[in-house]
Amino acid sequence: MNIIKILSIEKFILAVYYTPPGSFKYSIVDKHGVVFEPYEIYYSSEAAEREGKKTINIASS
Repeated sequence: MNIIKILSIEKFILAVYYTPPGSFKYSIVDKHGVVFEPYEIYYSSEAAEREGKKTINIASS
């Protein structure tokens, strides 16, 4: 696992990372330290980041 990007969005932390062979995932940590890590994989870091941001938008609504 190689971390590609870590972002702070509102009260969440979004981490996008590479998982061999050739896929990407994301994790979200909320303000209470709870980690959300979906099972889906993405074939670009941009796609994983986009889905992570969508999930944060839904959670913060």
